[in-house]
Amino acid sequence: MKIFLTAIFTGIAGLVFAQSFPISGNVFTTDGSPMIYSSVVLLNPADSTMQAFGITNKVGNYDIKNIKKGEYLLQVAFLGYETFYKKITIPVENNKMGTIVLKQKPVEVKEVQVKGEVVPLAIKKDTVEYNAAAFKLKPDAVTEDLLKKLPGIEVDRAGNIKAMGEDVKKLYVDGREFFGNDPKVATKNVPADAINKVQVYNRKSDEAMFTGIDDGSREKAINLQLKEDKKKAVFGDVMGGAGTDGHWQGSAKAYRFSDKIQFAALGMGNNVNQFGFSFNDYMNFSGGIGQMMSGGGSARITISNDGSFPINFGEPVSGLNTAGAGGANFSYSTSPNDRVFVSYLGSGSKKELEQTTITKNFVEGDNYEQSQELTQTDKNGAHRFNFGWRNRIDSTQNIILDGNFSLSNGSNSINSIDKSWYNNTQVNQLDNQNTVNSDRIAGNANASYTRKFNSGKTVVEAGGNLALSQGLAENDISTKTQIFDPPGTLPSGKFQDNQTDDSRYSVNTSVSNYLGNGMFLIPSVAVGNTIESLDRTQGIPGENEFVIDSLSPEFNKKYGWIRPKLSFKYSNSETSFTVALQTETGKMKNSLNGSTENNKVYNFILPSFWYEYQFQTGRRLMAVYNSMVNTPNVTQLLPVINNINPLSKFYGNVNLKPEVTHQFNMHYILFDQFSFTSLMATISGTYTKDKINWVQSVNQYLVKINTLDNFDSDYRLRGNLDFSTPVKKIGMKVHFNFDENWNQGTSIINNVQNTYTNLSHRASLSLDNRKKEKWDVNTGVEATLTNSKYSVQNTTDNQYLNLKWFGVARFTPSDKWDFELNADVTNYFDKTFPDSEKIPLLGAEVSRFFLKNKRGTLTLKGFDLLNKNQIVQRFGELNYLREIRSNSIGRFVMLSFTYRLNKFGEQPGGISITTLRR
Repeated sequence: MKIFLTAIFTGIAGLVFAQSFPISGNVFTTDGSPMIYSSVVLLNPADSTMQAFGITNKVGNYDIKNIKKGEYLLQVAFLGYETFYKKITIPVENNKMGTIVLKQKPVEVKEVQVKGEVVPLAIKKDTVEYNAAAFKLKPDAVTEDLLKKLPGIEVDRAGNIKAMGEDVKKLYVDGREFFGNDPKVATKNVPADAINKVQVYNRKSDEAMFTGIDDGSREKAINLQLKEDKKKAVFGDVMGGAGTDGHWQGSAKAYRFSDKIQFAALGMGNNVNQFGFSFNDYMNFSGGIGQMMSGGGSARITISNDGSFPINFGEPVSGLNTAGAGGANFSYSTSPNDRVFVSYLGSGSKKELEQTTITKNFVEGDNYEQSQELTQTDKNGAHRFNFGWRNRIDSTQNIILDGNFSLSNGSNSINSIDKSWYNNTQVNQLDNQNTVNSDRIAGNANASYTRKFNSGKTVVEAGGNLALSQGLAENDISTKTQIFDPPGTLPSGKFQDNQTDDSRYSVNTSVSNYLGNGMFLIPSVAVGNTIESLDRTQGIPGENEFVIDSLSPEFNKKYGWIRPKLSFKYSNSETSFTVALQTETGKMKNSLNGSTENNKVYNFILPSFWYEYQFQTGRRLMAVYNSMVNTPNVTQLLPVINNINPLSKFYGNVNLKPEVTHQFNMHYILFDQFSFTSLMATISGTYTKDKINWVQSVNQYLVKINTLDNFDSDYRLRGNLDFSTPVKKIGMKVHFNFDENWNQGTSIINNVQNTYTNLSHRASLSLDNRKKEKWDVNTGVEATLTNSKYSVQNTTDNQYLNLKWFGVARFTPSDKWDFELNADVTNYFDKTFPDSEKIPLLGAEVSRFFLKNKRGTLTLKGFDLLNKNQIVQRFGELNYLREIRSNSIGRFVMLSFTYRLNKFGEQPGGISITTLRR
């Protein structure tokens, strides 16, 4: 199968890269100076879409390769100069275009916009601006489809965006927030034909942009500038589809934008394992973080990520899911610095999961295995609101307010059978039936007020944060525990209700004093308090419900702190750095059933450092060091046993101390605007003192008692190399990523110290064609090798290898047809786990665009055509290796119809909006 699919994609690539020719030349000003960063573009004379491009270098030269034979319109452009046009035929004599001279636009003449002139790419200081009209797209394209065609921007299969080699963290629509902080909400929903320009830039924090004092905050951001006619109409689409085996899906989107108002409404529903509009929706559909941290009726407290859920929001989804979601986004702006915005996202889902888990546990000089067969029905609902306010009172005063509010509920029914073996002999078995009903309400708000004095040389800032949450989880548990040697059975029925309350508040103030020559001295202080409580009621259900007082504690944790800090900042055009020293004095008070259990005062010294050096445009070195305090939560502290799982009991440790974490990161970023080559190298490390980790004991019946303690240290190192470049000779763009992760920590098992070491290597290589007029081909491989070692069982070097190949090919021969073929083949090798596994996934899709203005789309889609889909996860943590196999949606074919309002203003096909003036 893999050889067959590789041959298909190789053949497609061969069709894409036919005979081609180069051209070269140079661009100067009228006084003979070289024009640096001017764009040299070959346009299609029929529709002005970009066919090939180049950027002039430091001496004004350009070189464009792999141009197909034919007629083109050569365009040379630079901001502030008259655009040069010339009709050419490829090939040209000697492949030389000679010298082109750009004339500066007269400043005294009022600039007149030439209708129809399209400059695909412009570089304006630290901003790269793309003209969407220069890139040919299918009629139903969304913003993500447009971004994939833009040079210098990469979008992976999960929808994550890199621009100029850096991850995009923020996306704005006409400079305004859109559905909170996840760029994918916009990229996967806003239609591409609504966009005029795509602007990519390094965004500083709101405070730094107002005060002019660089605080070291940088994030790659994208702004989608809308077309003017999109601000005169309502636009959107509605889609419905039905398929085999009762599968269905539907969605609706509506948008209304103006100079002052933005409004968007989104809705969707399906039973094909597609969730809402962002990663937060996935988390809520899956029951949230709390759901991912527990399962099978076990009390499991996750100390670190074990790789068991899809961080990239692009991995296969386990279970059979029926989901629905809806949302609205509204913002009102009177100026770029004065706006208010609010968004709502609501979601609901039902998940039916069948899952098998195999765990190999290590104890001193030995090991034993556990298995779990689980069936689960999980229903979840959530409502989330985000809001914000920006108010530039005047040139000296600024107010920022951000916040969110959420309501969620869930109903979870679990049936599981857990078994434990030693030397191939079954030792115990737990039959478990568990029903959990949960509700949670949470809110967060933070605000800041900034005032400039003394012509901006002194800046005073005051702010605060408030976070409140309350949750209630009601558990009804029925278990039957069997021990086989000597034989015995213990049935048990119990209930456990947990109410958690969390409140956090803080206030802070700082004064920035300009010392001259780019130097600032900033004293600051912050004061805050955290109050957590857990009220548990556990007992035996029935007509005469019996509460067990010893298992029904009321536990409270309070942590009050003060953090004085002194910072020194320096910045110039190339270099910026900050050195800061902060101290933290904290008082932690714990009480159990009204009696004080622990009352301690802690003092910490927390230095930090930030450095940035920009060698030249597109080349930057950053180094960051910071330290922080992490206090144990109320569940980790609670010194009362939790026996909800008779085979794995847990109790907290009231004597836990706060962790102190030291983090160091160094980044080198290179982006060559001439060749669109990017390189990002990252080295990061974390050292945690007094790391909170597991202390476990396992008896002869393989019953585990789990608690927590502080350990001297925990170390983590990561190295990452990300490289991308166009290879003009073959007309391909190559993307290579290499990632190394190392972690070493300590736990205790049966009174023996266990040092666990995990080392993982991940490498990926992908290729895609640069010119995407009709063909869009992307293929690659990814390999992950993980080594896990445990000092309590050092006779085995545990390794597991995953190897994946993927390919996507899209062919758009005209504005009426679109064809797509996609394939994934994942290999799980059996170095440590029981057997190897190969999972091939094959899908296909064909779309027909019709009706007036191509408003209608009929799509036939086939998913998992070989009916091989299943979810396999393998990972190692602490003192175990684990494999999880889950059911997932299988083969189906679906026919869907989409209707779009895709023509606006005075053109037919949209809903025209006219403002009447009296």
